[in-house]
Amino acid sequence: MDKKLLLNDSLHFLGLGPGFTESELKESYHKLAKKYHPDSGEFTSDVMFVELNKHYESLKDHLLIHPEEEPFSPSGREDINYGDKNKPPIKPSKDPVFHEYKLAKEKETEAILSYYEKRNLHPIELSGSLNKELVQLRKDLEPVLQVYAEIIKNHSTSLWAKDAKDSLERLRVWLR
Repeated sequence: MDKKLLLNDSLHFLGLGPGFTESELKESYHKLAKKYHPDSGEFTSDVMFVELNKHYESLKDHLLIHPEEEPFSPSGREDINYGDKNKPPIKPSKDPVFHEYKLAKEKETEAILSYYEKRNLHPIELSGSLNKELVQLRKDLEPVLQVYAEIIKNHSTSLWAKDAKDSLERLRVWLR
């Protein structure tokens, strides 16, 4: 892979901008390691954790080789600021399957967190007739399930297909 593209993808993955520092790299890595670790994070497979380590090593190596140089120059590229005015614009990943998967995973997490907030200490009731929040959660998860199914069907050799399959399996508890 082209070094600039790898650096760009690594910056995006770790949420860093040009001119990042070693301490920012470590801070971002530790935050994402907690999120992506298969034993304690949001994901059931190690795919995201492996990706995180790949990108972390790439950026760490770059800092060792080019300590004074910015990781990439955004000029001439269509950079995106994801709503955070304090962060410099970052380039989105070139992997469209990852983008689909990531958006679906974010919607899944948001839907389940919203469900738990609405249920606020009420016992879990998996009957739709007794739990209006569950009905809403199922509705919120429908597009997520569709994306996961499409990833599995259309991109079966992608590294995201296995995690999408695991996610579908894990979400079945809400759909019974």
